Amino acid sequence: MNKKNKMKCAVLIAALCAVLATGTLYAAGNEATELNGDSVEYSMKTGVITATGNVVMKKDNLIATGAYATYNTKTEQGLVTGGVTADKENLHMTADRVRTEGKNHMVATGNVYGTKEDKTFTGPEADYSTDTDYVLINAGGTITSKDGVFTADHMEGWLKDDNFKGTGNAHILSPSKNMEAGGDQAEYFGQENGKAILTGNAWAIQDNNTLKSSRLTIYLADDGSAKATQ
Repeated sequence: MNKKNKMKCAVLIAALCAVLATGTLYAAGNEATELNGDSVEYSMKTGVITATGNVVMKKDNLIATGAYATYNTKTEQGLVTGGVTADKENLHMTADRVRTEGKNHMVATGNVYGTKEDKTFTGPEADYSTDTDYVLINAGGTITSKDGVFTADHMEGWLKDDNFKGTGNAHILSPSKNMEAGGDQAEYFGQENGKAILTGNAWAIQDNNTLKSSRLTIYLADDGSAKATQ
């Protein structure tokens, strides 16, 4: 055995000894990955780490906790299940399970609830990119901001830009403005005076005043009023 192979064996043995002693395994990669739990198993053949009980996964500034987790050191894909809590920078998310794919991509499924600064998102599944703060909720989702609550069959949001888009039974509710609106599609631009554009059977109601059109543009002004143009 040459010197290089001896060094690799020494590192591997040290890592396995650490698992036996502490229930923690560090996986090699571009970024260090730590996976620990009450019980940790590692397959050298498949490169898969399995942890059960009080699981904590740390990868690329992401900290995820749950009841069970697996991590593939070859593909760098991870999965945490069982009452999952995931935190990365100012993103906080809870779900039944969270799957990580690469450095900036995670998919949460089952009772997803996420918060990012003053915004929240919920749905049965959420596909989230942490580098762009883009969230995709395909099967009926909700996104809230300071101006209201936005729901649709298909929701997507660019949270950093305060821009949301809903398709299919799009609905906007703004209690502070006493305003409700809907349409086949709606898009909200928070950085443009709370502008919302509704298209396809669009309607809006405020203070018993009703507007209907194929296209409505609503401005949720800071003064508490909602102004609409057709």
